Amino acid sequence: MERRMISGAFRAVVTAAAAAGIGITAFGDRAVLVGTIAGIVALFAIGWPTLLELPARRGGVVVLLITAAAALTALLVWDDLLYVAVALGLSVVGAFVHEMFRRDGRPRLVESVSGVVTGAVVVASAAGWLAVGTGEVATALLLVGAVTLTLGSACTALPIPGWLGSAATLVIAAAAGLLTGSLIDAVGLLAGGLVGLSAGVLIAAVHALFGQFPASGRPTAALAAAMLPVAVSGVPVYVLGRVLLG
Repeated sequence: MERRMISGAFRAVVTAAAAAGIGITAFGDRAVLVGTIAGIVALFAIGWPTLLELPARRGGVVVLLITAAAALTALLVWDDLLYVAVALGLSVVGAFVHEMFRRDGRPRLVESVSGVVTGAVVVASAAGWLAVGTGEVATALLLVGAVTLTLGSACTALPIPGWLGSAATLVIAAAAGLLTGSLIDAVGLLAGGLVGLSAGVLIAAVHALFGQFPASGRPTAALAAAMLPVAVSGVPVYVLGRVLLG
């Protein structure tokens, strides 16, 4: 029990730090933001197979790292999530190729493939942070997303038990989105509130789910769990920005 509590606080702090890193680097050179996103997905890719305790973990890490590199490169070259989807599709092929090279009798085949493909979806989703684009509106949206993730993640580190902790995370993340959106004319209350609510739901779910995994106390696995809500939030932030802000 003590190990899980420490791991939960660790994940919360690391998630908040990663989200804050996106918010800070959003104001600088785009290459720095790209490096931040790449670091987040790399940490996730390295620890994800360990978190799920997948067989043949090294091969799974390789597939995820290649998928991350392909997704981010495709976004930077073509500036279109369509090509990120192509990279994601190829990662499914990569997951099956990985299984073909296994020499251990391929136990837990379905679990291994599904785990790697799920991880590929997460690393590809991180490209959404870059797809938001550049300029005043894009930077403002990145800031709102980062602030809501940071505060929502920090809330999960508080000693609030059970569903009360999840409810507090939702409220704080949504409130952070509303407040930040109200202070930034380019975003507004509606977009800010929806981004915050989405972040709160994701953080609360990830914190509750992965805290139950036996491997979540291991360093690389804990890092993967911490990076997941930040990485996967890229697409929701992008979609909300396109729908609500144009």
